[in-house]
Amino acid sequence: MNSVKPLSTVDRLQAQAADHAGHSLKLDQIMHRFGEMVALRDINLDIQPGEFVSLLGPSGCGKTTVLRIISGFIEQTAGKVLIDNQSVAGLTASQRGVGIVFQNYALFPHMTVWDNVAYGLRAKGLSRGRVSNKVGEMLELVQLGHLAKRYPSELSGGQQQRVAISRALAVEPKLMLLDEPFSALDKNLRLDMQIEIRRLLDEQGVTAILVTHDQEEAMSMSDRIALLLDGEIHQFASPSQVYDHPATLFVSSFVGTCNHLSSQIVGRESGAYVVKVHGGGQVKVAHESSLAPNAEVLFAIRPENLRVETHPGPYRIPGIVEICIPLGATITYEVSIAPDKAIKVTQQRIAGARSLQKGEQVYLEPVSPSACTLFPTSS
Repeated sequence: MNSVKPLSTVDRLQAQAADHAGHSLKLDQIMHRFGEMVALRDINLDIQPGEFVSLLGPSGCGKTTVLRIISGFIEQTAGKVLIDNQSVAGLTASQRGVGIVFQNYALFPHMTVWDNVAYGLRAKGLSRGRVSNKVGEMLELVQLGHLAKRYPSELSGGQQQRVAISRALAVEPKLMLLDEPFSALDKNLRLDMQIEIRRLLDEQGVTAILVTHDQEEAMSMSDRIALLLDGEIHQFASPSQVYDHPATLFVSSFVGTCNHLSSQIVGRESGAYVVKVHGGGQVKVAHESSLAPNAEVLFAIRPENLRVETHPGPYRIPGIVEICIPLGATITYEVSIAPDKAIKVTQQRIAGARSLQKGEQVYLEPVSPSACTLFPTSS
């Protein structure tokens, strides 16, 4: 007779998560005022069950206000918040089924790790046995069972963060809200914890919303990113879409490094616009929107999407190498194309290959017309 191996705690929790994986969240025409100041306008987000979404933008853009509205900490001036297509107007965070991890983790300093994780379960009125079982499961999930009797002050930053996550997950939230939870960690630990938290949320099938101003964090962790500026969403798309096809000049400038050059439309060829770069040279750009002949535009291209040639060509930008900066696996060059006008170019370092030298004449060409973007100068 075949023996059946019992499920581990982690396997059992994963199976439970698969049975009810994630809940949807919809923000419908959210607007919010603080007195006369409009903090948010026309915020529309449709987040799928189990999805990890980041709210990304500079300080003061409105992302924390969005998070507070989702949690029920503040009531929006207009619009609706729907969880699983049901309005949650007037409900508190616990009534909405929201788990929150704050920037400083907000652990109770006078409570042990075990009591911190048990807090929400006790507040829900669960029996002592169920609380004990659930706390044990959650501490095993985050590999902190051996530290159950310690206090927060006796833990490292990463351990405190895992306690905060397990406390939030213990009550089986419909949504997990993460308010810049990695900002207090050093770089190496931050990366480890980003991977760990994404793994935990995926295993539990929890829908998560992260607030961050760190673009690398958002790009590496998210299924989709909402880019906010001055209370408005500029783009809501996958990390690759945001990086490769920025919807606005703000997105192009905020995410990654990008060259923006004043230019003019001078013609069409093979479905692409021919663009004259002020400072010298022409390029071809595949652009979906219609642009008027002779329109002034900003030509945008990322440094890694430029190819360096040694001879002139019909769609190349001439320049002089001014600065060479080795950066491990890559080299970044600054190439002057006119007085006070330069382009950054990034190339892979190849062992034994010759590097460009300061003062060398080069010709820059986009790797393809679709690797470029055009923005009207009015933007």
